[in-house]
Amino acid sequence: MSIRILLVVLAVALASACGSTKAKLAADQYYKEASAAFTDKNYEVAISRYKDLLDQYPFSDHAEEAELRIAQSHYKSKHYPEAVAAFNDFQRMHPMSPHLPKVYYLLGKSYMDQMTTIDRDQAASENAHGWFRVVVDRYPESRWAKLARRRLATCRNALAEHELYIAAYYFKHQNLRAGENRVKGILENYPDTRVATHALERLAAAYGRAGEGERERMARAALAERLPGDEARVADPPAIRAGAGPAETSGPATSVLLADLTGRLGPSQGVSTAATAPSLLDPAPPSGGTHGDPRYGPGKGEPPGRY
Repeated sequence: MSIRILLVVLAVALASACGSTKAKLAADQYYKEASAAFTDKNYEVAISRYKDLLDQYPFSDHAEEAELRIAQSHYKSKHYPEAVAAFNDFQRMHPMSPHLPKVYYLLGKSYMDQMTTIDRDQAASENAHGWFRVVVDRYPESRWAKLARRRLATCRNALAEHELYIAAYYFKHQNLRAGENRVKGILENYPDTRVATHALERLAAAYGRAGEGERERMARAALAERLPGDEARVADPPAIRAGAGPAETSGPATSVLLADLTGRLGPSQGVSTAATAPSLLDPAPPSGGTHGDPRYGPGKGEPPGRY
């Protein structure tokens, strides 16, 4: 091959390579295409175009919204691990963003949508519970907190049901002490749920079968003081409504029963998931204090959509 022919071949190859290179669009064009795909629920395309925008224009005015929309697209596509990672990236990159109540809520929802039956591991329920607690505790006045309270009640019920499922197993196999310990945990950590009432019923029946007459009377007394207001208590649980503790959902008979259980079984070990929340990456301290509790402060968030 002559040098002249070789040069022609190289020129054609270079021209072909240049022609195959995708032309760089304006930032607004990337955003427009990505947003149109997101609106049309074409989430795979939306993610791709939003990522193109971030790659080409990392400091664009649309960058923060693009990162949030990528996370939302993963969530709406039911790619929950990817959604969790993207939402966590967002809170790390934007620790003062006004979108944080929404981000924390959707983190909780990403875990909640992975919740399984009460006989299985409850890690998803615990994580969802923690993130919804973040929204309720830090942004109690936001519209996202209203949604989070309802979801939080569902998580608390699932976690309590799991504990009662284990307690029932122990009672069935005549392991009274282990069953008592699980019921004790329900009364301490989830007193605002209807499951706590069912737990007292199971405990009283177990005492009856074991011939523990005095303790059966204690359990039934605690049960009696819950039943009249059980429906109202579960419909609007104080522990979720205003950060109240077990004292507001436990009467004197329940306190006596818990004192007996604690005296024989000892205090609870560790910290319950009902009292914990995920580590927050945003450094902003809570401001103000609802009911004197510094965890509560005014929070603002954009109106929720359908989630």
